[in-house]
Amino acid sequence: MRPATLQQQRGAVTLIGALFLIVVVIALLGIVQRMAASDISDTALHNDGIEALFLAETGLERAAWRYAGGTACAGLAGDTDSVGRGDFLVVSATLVGTLCQVRTEGRVTSTSTENTARRLLEGELLLLTASFSGWAVGQADGGAAGLAAWDGSSWTQPGPYPGMSDKDLYDLDCLAVDDCWAVGEDDNGANIIHWDGSSWTRVAAPSLPDNKLFAIHCVATDDCWTVGEEDNGANISHWDGSSWSRVAAPAVPEEDLFSVHCVASNDCWAVGKEDGSANIIHWNGSSWTSIAAPAAPKKDLNSVYCVASNDCWAVGKKKNGENILHWDGSSWSRFGPYGGIPNEDLNSVHCVASDDCWAVGKKKNGENIIHWDGSSWSRFGPYGGIPNEDLNGIHMLSATEGYATGKDGLFAVWDGSTWSNQASPTGKDIFAIAFPDSGGGGGGGGGGGGGVQLVHWTEVIQ
Repeated sequence: MRPATLQQQRGAVTLIGALFLIVVVIALLGIVQRMAASDISDTALHNDGIEALFLAETGLERAAWRYAGGTACAGLAGDTDSVGRGDFLVVSATLVGTLCQVRTEGRVTSTSTENTARRLLEGELLLLTASFSGWAVGQADGGAAGLAAWDGSSWTQPGPYPGMSDKDLYDLDCLAVDDCWAVGEDDNGANIIHWDGSSWTRVAAPSLPDNKLFAIHCVATDDCWTVGEEDNGANISHWDGSSWSRVAAPAVPEEDLFSVHCVASNDCWAVGKEDGSANIIHWNGSSWTSIAAPAAPKKDLNSVYCVASNDCWAVGKKKNGENILHWDGSSWSRFGPYGGIPNEDLNSVHCVASDDCWAVGKKKNGENIIHWDGSSWSRFGPYGGIPNEDLNGIHMLSATEGYATGKDGLFAVWDGSTWSNQASPTGKDIFAIAFPDSGGGGGGGGGGGGGVQLVHWTEVIQ
């Protein structure tokens, strides 16, 4: 074989070099491609992690909102919800001193891998105390409306408030510590006032009769009812969130109505002055109608309260014994008379549960306080420490906390075992008392929450 020439050798070297360069370029392209893919994956995971953090923050905000709404700290745990591509979970919630320590997790399933991005947050929530958690209304005092407020430790008389009528107030209802309504004696128009958390103001209601309003109840911020002194027909009016308007009720007696209470927006009851029979009317969402109650005495009914659509109580003027009526979902029937209960008028009834209701009324050898335990009504007291006066209103917050009001500024409190007298800021008659049934102040007259503050939060790195 003839040896390769120098030119042939140079050609072979050039070919080998070219092949080597091609291999190197291919290898570099592979590396670049893998690096690019890695960067894309890393970017996706990073974005998923940020989204998971936002979801954890959403969970913390949700916990704060529920805590402000009255949910107990421990009850916050377990709450979960889906948001976008992920979800959040309130992992735990523990009350430590005055702080509710909450841990939340945000989770997002990655779009580029089978992994789930997770972020954990821990926050400390402080339930803020509102200035006033409950109110009572009554006779005008010192040229100002009869208002008394509970600040968690005592009853005081705040105000006076500009623009308020110096007339008696007969009833009130609170949806929250910053959302209460009260009604009373007319003064150049219907006397309706509203509490926004800082001040009471009179609310114009030009379409309502210039008559007394005896009772008010709210289902929601845009759904309230008030009833009162008849004026060419039953005096029934409704708040829709922006204005008060009178509601025609041609199918009910043309008599005064003293109390109103709703189970739902389409299930309300009102009671009042007898009209040849007990005056009981019902709202079904479209109209008010009179409901026959042949078993009821032909006497005025002063108060009605419903635990459920098939569990309502009404009380009123005596008739051969105390006048107590019950609605079971189909008819009204009389309960009692009971031998141990005074033969006197009953003015107010309020319930904590179907087997835990209270009513108060006109005195008889001591204050008149009676209780329903699910099977019968019985008298509690008299208690030596409570003045021997008529009681006009009662509001129960729980089985271990309730308040009653009455003549000459009487205030009494229930602690789960006994009723006792409370110091009063007024000597005038108090007609009604109210606390929010739920939400901010509903946890008790002992303080009531006005909101929640996020004291501290941090991310938990695992």
